[in-house]
Amino acid sequence: MPFFQPALSPLGNQVLQRNPQRQPNPLFRSIPQGEISRAEFDRYLMDYFGVQDIRTGTQDEQEESLTRHGSPATPSIPNWQSWNPGTSSADYTHIIRAIEDVAATFGAIPTIRTVMFFKMDYEPDAAGIGVARPDVGASFGGGRLTVFEAFSRSRAFPNARSNASGSYPSAGVVLAPAAGETPGAPRPYQSREHSLRENIVHELGHAMAEDAHRADSNVFTKFNRATGWVGGQLFDIGQQTVADAISQGTPPPTQYHIQEHDWNNPQWIEQPMSRYAVAGGPGEDFAETIAAYVYTNSVLLLRSPARHRFIMDHIDIWKKQMQALPPPALRGDFPVIEEFRHMA
Repeated sequence: MPFFQPALSPLGNQVLQRNPQRQPNPLFRSIPQGEISRAEFDRYLMDYFGVQDIRTGTQDEQEESLTRHGSPATPSIPNWQSWNPGTSSADYTHIIRAIEDVAATFGAIPTIRTVMFFKMDYEPDAAGIGVARPDVGASFGGGRLTVFEAFSRSRAFPNARSNASGSYPSAGVVLAPAAGETPGAPRPYQSREHSLRENIVHELGHAMAEDAHRADSNVFTKFNRATGWVGGQLFDIGQQTVADAISQGTPPPTQYHIQEHDWNNPQWIEQPMSRYAVAGGPGEDFAETIAAYVYTNSVLLLRSPARHRFIMDHIDIWKKQMQALPPPALRGDFPVIEEFRHMA
């Protein structure tokens, strides 16, 4: 008997109908590879990740999401277009595998209640018109992962700790340098798939932040103190004078202020993992730290030992609010597929 039968809702969206005699077991899930259908994607997220709602967003929904508290009217988005990866796509698999990468690293995944697809992100201007932000690949807030068409944009972390000699491991193809990236370690381009998964895991870092805050309401006060954030500015916490100033509640020395234009400079002891971690503030630094912990753990340890240690010291507390997800059970050299297990 098949595991589910897809039916059509009045709006034409697929609704999953589970066989009540068969309950999916996370231990025996089969992680997909290659191109899969949207129905398979939805089923996997619901069965194993606890996602309750997966849909392609509407114009009304996106415009409503732009409404600010106290605004007299809902912003409008001219020339709005709908988007999702399609009826089938390998990108569905990449999203799943990004979440599985978090599970493999921490033994748990953050709380994801909703997944929505939109063509691009918008920010309302003073007149209430949505201004496109085509470089934004995804976002997370209030339990909702929003994926935009640009979510596969190229990104990468440095491949080493920045040093004064400028001697680094071979990087092959390197992403074009931007502000603050030289003379520091290069950012090697790896693949479209890796960029996509890294983007998604960055957003899952925001999801972990929500769970971390539920577990410990002071978590970001602690993160800021541990990593050098003071009043929205980042200082090199590797400098003892900075650590002492933060401990005493006094302003850190200005010569240790890390900015966008010098984030990758070898002079810093505690080196940020990206320009965005500095430019975006503590919340983005936290999300970048999570992504780096998952995908380039050894480099995070070398560049940012205080950030690495903060995750190690606190992850068990955060996991109390996260969803446990054990690795798939193996039989021989292959994962055990749920359908085959029930035939045994």
